[in-house]
Amino acid sequence: MTSATTNIADRPKKKLDTLTLRYLVLIGLILIAAIGFSIANDNFYSLTNLGILLRSISVLFLVSMGMTFIMLTGGIDLSVGSNVAFAGGIGVITLTVTGSATLGFIAAIVAGSLIGLINGYFIGKLKLSAFMVTLATFALARGLALVIYDANSINVSDPAFLWLGGTSWGAFPVVIPFVALVFAALSVLLYKTTFGRDVYAAGSNFNTAFVLGRRPERKIMWIYVLSGALAGLSAIITVGRVSSGQPWAGLYLEFDAITAVILGGTSLFGGRGKLLGTILGVLLYGIIINGLVLTGMNPYLQNLIKGMILLGVVLLDTFTQRGKAA
Repeated sequence: MTSATTNIADRPKKKLDTLTLRYLVLIGLILIAAIGFSIANDNFYSLTNLGILLRSISVLFLVSMGMTFIMLTGGIDLSVGSNVAFAGGIGVITLTVTGSATLGFIAAIVAGSLIGLINGYFIGKLKLSAFMVTLATFALARGLALVIYDANSINVSDPAFLWLGGTSWGAFPVVIPFVALVFAALSVLLYKTTFGRDVYAAGSNFNTAFVLGRRPERKIMWIYVLSGALAGLSAIITVGRVSSGQPWAGLYLEFDAITAVILGGTSLFGGRGKLLGTILGVLLYGIIINGLVLTGMNPYLQNLIKGMILLGVVLLDTFTQRGKAA
C-alpha cells in the first residue's frame, strides 16, 4: 500500500506546453483589455462599436491567417497591404467595365493571387530573400494601385459587390461567419493534410525537407499564392466597408498582420505556431487599437504603441527560441 502511494506521489505533474500557456495568457490579456477599455469609455460595449470592431478586424483575420502559413516556413510577406489596394483596384475596375459583381470578385482574387505567385516564384523556386522580394512587390503593388486609381478613390454602389464587407444582421457583420468558414478550411488544410505537414517541415528544416522529397520550394510558392488570394478576399471586404475603392487601402496592414501573428505564438524562425494563436493575437491587437481610438488617443501615439507591441513580441519570441536552443 505504501509502495503504491509512493509511486503515485512520485509521478511527475503534467506541465502546460509553451503554446497552451501563451494562449491562456492571451485570453487573460483580451479580458483585461476589454474590461479596461469598457471602464475608460462606456461606448466600448455598444452594439455599434462591436460591429465596427468585428468588421475592422475581419480583414486582419484573413491576411494574418495567410501570414501564419508564410511565417511557419520562416518567411515573411511585406506586400499584403499593398496587394489589398491593388487587388481592390482590379476588382473595382472590372466591376465598372463589366457591371458584373461576380467577375469583380474573381478579378480581385486572381489579382491578389498573381502578386502572391510572383512572391512565391522568386522566394520558393529561385530561393531569393523573402524580405527583399516582398519589399519589391510592396512597392510594385502599391504603385500599380495608384496607377489604376489615378491616385483617386472610386465610388462603388453595386449592392452585390458591397454585400460581404458592408452588410450586417443587426449589429453583427455577415463577414464574420465567412471568416470563420475560411478559418475552418485553412485549419483542415494545415492540420489534416500532407500539405500542412510539409509547411511545418519546411519551416523546421528546409534542407531536411528537401532531402526527404517533400519539395518545400513548391509548398512555399503555393503558400504565397494562398496569402495573395486572401489579400484579394480582404480587398473585396475593404471595398464593401467603405463603399469605394481606394489606392491607400491596406496601408500598414502587413505591419499589423506580422504583429498579430507573432503575438499569437508563431515563431519568426518558422516551424512553430497555430492558427488559433493567430486568431487570439488578432483579437487582442484589434481590441487594443479600437480602444485607443475610442479613448481619443493621439494617432501618432497609437503608432508608437503599435511599434512597442511589435518590438516586445519580437524580443519575446527571440528569447524563447534561444531558451529552447540552450
